[in-house]
Amino acid sequence: MVANRRVVFLALIVGASIAAPVRAADVLYVRAAHVILDASQPAVSPGAVVITDGVITAAGSPPPVPAGAREIDLGGLTIIPSLLDAHTHLGGAPPRPQPGQPTALGSPAYAALQAQRSVASALNLGIAAMRVLGTSDFLDVAIRNAIDDGLIPGPLVIPAAHPLSIIGGHDDFAPLPYTMDVRDLYTPLHGYVASPADAEKAVQLQIKFGARVIKLMASGGVGSPLDSPADQNLTLDEMRVAVQQAHMHHMKVAAHSESLQATMDAMRAGVDSIEHGSELNQEAIDYMKSHNVVLVPTVRAAAASATEMRNAPPGSFGASAYSRYKAERLAGPHLESFARALRNGVTIAAGSDNAYTPGSTGLIAELVTAVDHGMTPRQALVAATVNSAALMGLEKLGRLAPNQEGDFVAVDGDPASDIHALEKIRLVVFKGKVIVDRTKSAS
Repeated sequence: MVANRRVVFLALIVGASIAAPVRAADVLYVRAAHVILDASQPAVSPGAVVITDGVITAAGSPPPVPAGAREIDLGGLTIIPSLLDAHTHLGGAPPRPQPGQPTALGSPAYAALQAQRSVASALNLGIAAMRVLGTSDFLDVAIRNAIDDGLIPGPLVIPAAHPLSIIGGHDDFAPLPYTMDVRDLYTPLHGYVASPADAEKAVQLQIKFGARVIKLMASGGVGSPLDSPADQNLTLDEMRVAVQQAHMHHMKVAAHSESLQATMDAMRAGVDSIEHGSELNQEAIDYMKSHNVVLVPTVRAAAASATEMRNAPPGSFGASAYSRYKAERLAGPHLESFARALRNGVTIAAGSDNAYTPGSTGLIAELVTAVDHGMTPRQALVAATVNSAALMGLEKLGRLAPNQEGDFVAVDGDPASDIHALEKIRLVVFKGKVIVDRTKSAS
């Protein structure tokens, strides 16, 4: 009797498995006049991309259309890999309340709402991944988790959590009276360090609470209220310990640096990228090349920040007269350093240093500015795809090829010869889903 029951039970299981419907694959077939598979190579003309369940299964000369595929014919448009922003921020609210400002505007909850808008805007501009290099309260980690869980739309986010800085350094924006007890604020948990031991603990804590890249404030900066770009914020020993900890966890380290000495110490400490790099001499250039250090030059931040700060509302980031003064003094050396790195063949990845606030075009504006200051359009595209993918450790992004993630952008024109074509986005596809479709309005 027991044996008979087992036979019946097994028969029911087998029958259920046979009867279960097989889900049809979600296949998207997109053809266009031109497809740039790899920004370093000429386009395939005509071309097509086939995406099956979010993954590219064919790309190049148009293959046969798979049965049941959704077809999109883009006519004379150009398909390119989605862009990757190696240096971003989130929102636009001050990290903490500013004098004369309602508390809610500086609260973590308000910043989270702004950050949600930031990542949605970035995705709509064809940004498939962004490295967020510093927030307060682990905001970037929360946003990453919300995107991964499907709660909000956005690209892949690589969070740095709190950057490592010093009290009064480039990550210290808190307008606190000296009478305030700051023992709970200036801690390694919040990224503040005053010794190699602090640096070790700070990195461990950022990783514990979700960081996937580590950011060092090697020097002072422009937007912060107290320091100077010429200041060195972290010692060589502090940076060495931080890099060692990060690399033990297979994470890369990005160093904000606006001064030559800070840049050299950061590179000797073993960082993977220099952000900004405003005072690069030939020694620094040669070291970058021989040690495979990537430059993320944030050209637009140097070229436009003084003007934007002049028009910024009181209390906002970098709106002080001191910040404007610093921006004006730093612009020349920054652009000269970028030109020197470009001439000498330093590996350059693209980062906007932008929060994708309303009206901003983020990385697109950065690439246009980089071309204005000496990059070729093709070099700019390589920086924003192939090079950024390598720096960010994204093996499935940066090119269009089988087994890569199904992300691309279609533009009107050829961005490899005219970078302004990126300002005419007609279609954005992310993981095989159409996110933006302006093809009908453009026709």
